[in-house]
Amino acid sequence: MSNEQRGSSRAHVLRRARIVFARGHSSIDCVVLDVSPGGARLRMGFLPALPDRFELRIEQGPVYKARVRFRRLGEIGVEFVEGE
Repeated sequence: MSNEQRGSSRAHVLRRARIVFARGHSSIDCVVLDVSPGGARLRMGFLPALPDRFELRIEQGPVYKARVRFRRLGEIGVEFVEGE
């Protein structure tokens, strides 16, 4: 039995991105490890104190409003949210 909790599978991508918060005054670089229509898994060299909601700007790609779903050593999983 799988521990999969997502509604759709993720595609491995390895793309640079930026987490933007504090009304655009603060940002942290990250790497998108994999992505699905509903969310993504991100890696950082360290796990800073991030807010639960932020904007994810994928390099040469889309911008998403995101909400943290899990935090692990050096990684976070986010859910894409609309209108927040």
